[in-house]
Amino acid sequence: RAEGRIGPLPFTFPLISAIYRGDYEDMRAAIDYVLEPGSEFVDIYISYRSPRKFPEDVPAALHGFMYTKRMRPFARNTGFEPEGQLADLSFIDDTGPSFSYAIPGDTLEAVLSVSGFALNLGEGFTIDACGETRRLHARLTIGGSGVDGIVTTLADVEGTTLREISGVVRDAQGSPAEGVRVHAISADDAYLTRATSDADGSYRLHVPDGLAVSLVSYRVGDESSTVDVAAAQSQADITLAATGTISVTSIDQDTQSALPVRIQLFPTTQNLNPMPSHYGEKALPQGRLHVEYSMDGTADFRVPVGEWEIVVSRGYEYELFSELVTVTANNSSTVSASLEHVVNTPGELCADFHIHTIRSADSGDDVLLKLRSAIADGLELPVRSEHEYAASFAAEIAELGVEDWAYGVPSVELTTMEFAGHFGVLPTMPDVTKRNGGAPIWQRFTDLANPTRALETMLPPEIFSTLRALPERPAIIINHPRGGANYFAAAGFDPTSGMPSNPDYWDEDFNLVEVFNDSDWQANFSETVADWLALLSIGRRVFAVGSSDSHAISNSPVGYPRTCLALGSDDPRAMTNDLVRDTTAAGQSRIVGGIFVDASVNGVGPGGDATGLGANTQLHLVVQAASWVDVDSIDIVVDGVTTTIAILPADADPTDPSIRFEKDIDIAVSSDPNAYVIVAAYGDQTLEPVHRGRIPFGVSNPIFLAQ
Repeated sequence: RAEGRIGPLPFTFPLISAIYRGDYEDMRAAIDYVLEPGSEFVDIYISYRSPRKFPEDVPAALHGFMYTKRMRPFARNTGFEPEGQLADLSFIDDTGPSFSYAIPGDTLEAVLSVSGFALNLGEGFTIDACGETRRLHARLTIGGSGVDGIVTTLADVEGTTLREISGVVRDAQGSPAEGVRVHAISADDAYLTRATSDADGSYRLHVPDGLAVSLVSYRVGDESSTVDVAAAQSQADITLAATGTISVTSIDQDTQSALPVRIQLFPTTQNLNPMPSHYGEKALPQGRLHVEYSMDGTADFRVPVGEWEIVVSRGYEYELFSELVTVTANNSSTVSASLEHVVNTPGELCADFHIHTIRSADSGDDVLLKLRSAIADGLELPVRSEHEYAASFAAEIAELGVEDWAYGVPSVELTTMEFAGHFGVLPTMPDVTKRNGGAPIWQRFTDLANPTRALETMLPPEIFSTLRALPERPAIIINHPRGGANYFAAAGFDPTSGMPSNPDYWDEDFNLVEVFNDSDWQANFSETVADWLALLSIGRRVFAVGSSDSHAISNSPVGYPRTCLALGSDDPRAMTNDLVRDTTAAGQSRIVGGIFVDASVNGVGPGGDATGLGANTQLHLVVQAASWVDVDSIDIVVDGVTTTIAILPADADPTDPSIRFEKDIDIAVSSDPNAYVIVAAYGDQTLEPVHRGRIPFGVSNPIFLAQ
């Protein structure tokens, strides 16, 4: 039993407030989970105790589900895109128990699915006056693993007869094919179930008795095939079309040693035909058959017959390697890639402070996959920032044996839902003995020591003060400050006046803002960049960070953009949490979205004070980028005034073409004590074929100027 007051959850309330216009906070409720002896399901009852003199009609029963990125919603006949009126809603785990949720005698109406949260509605009900009302809210049935595990369990509970279909999946040469998904579809295109072939190629699944079905096979690197199975048939073997293989080996051109790389395979002569989305297979990654993040530079790929382009990359500091390969049936091809390191960044390591994995409710990405992608793309400081859960990549870095390439700083994204925004807390040391790994709290709850205390939400200044008092003395990053109920919007910050309209929310000490969240200089110029410049103009020494906020690696790459820190070392093993925190907080960094901007005044770089300058001074500017990164323009921002310079091909260094621009530029120095200069460089062609759809840019943090 769970018991307490009735109140709205901050995240869901804006979504359901139009339905639930009433206030139920004078009522108490209890949720009972009841497993009767011998039963195969758990019944969920909710009791309401009302002090009201009249009955209360509730317009709809709410059924909400979190973590749908971990366990995808599934409905019989509909598949993995549940919609409309549903008899039941299942959540699928292919390696552990799946479960089904239903309302006896009613249906679930799928309303929306957002950020890992699925909202469904059931019929309304009445809470009796002056007493207690108990009602059966839902039924929970636990099944076996995968779709077929829950389908067979539900059939047992309902007394429905199913027919088993089994067989063996073989490749074109007759060998068992492991890891092939077999989908069962009815003649009217209803999705029934699926299974995966094991090490000897065998599979088994269950469909309604007496029903003819089609079995559709799928495995990345194979062409899909379909086998029709008659209504009385219980055995069906599947033979896959012939394929070939491509083996890739990658090395650093200078050192001739192996290195982590990203390897991508693009079709040139054939179309990729992904499975229908309601089959529940992962979508192919933006027009590519394979994207492999290899820690030793090697990978083997199974591919259909045809011509393929292999692209090998290692983030922004290296040139690309590309080669066309023609694959023939049952044959192997080899590719040897040598990557040239062209952008040198001595004493600097790059961080992405905002990376989500499956631990966050709105991300389904595997932890090791996320980490491998970061390292393969040349990111040395990958920072886990799970919603309300303190964690790091340290254990996974050790597991992969990549300590030479990466260091994991522990962190958390403090997530105040629809209240005041999200905040990166760097570092936050995980403590597995505490709730949510020791994530800091931002609300005071009723607990055993304070059973009558009402829920209390701290205002942002108190939240920040509490965070700063932690033993780690963390830096606080204002994540994605605009949009919805995020911090600058919640505080009513006006970039014109530099003042908040809601001063109770405003903290006077924060100095790190995620100005660039999976976005570039020009896209942010009228919003978060304008906020940043407004804060600088009133004397707030606020520094920008750029991070990916990657939730799904399929459409949000880790490390675009990244914050590159002047740490005085290229060695991740030499890092400490305190060093990363202090360098970040001091603004000794630049934001890199493919372009490296090196700006200095009298040898003073970002975050520093250049003094004794006179009315004019020289800004030394170097812009570096690999040849596959487009660089067109430079913006020089002095005290909020922007001057744009076009970069011409002739500006490149003929002896080092990665240096796209290097000059000393005269800038005026005002007597304003808040004077500063920021430099941004950018292009207009996307970062194909690595970070697809992203615009290249680079930005320095401010250098402060004094006459």
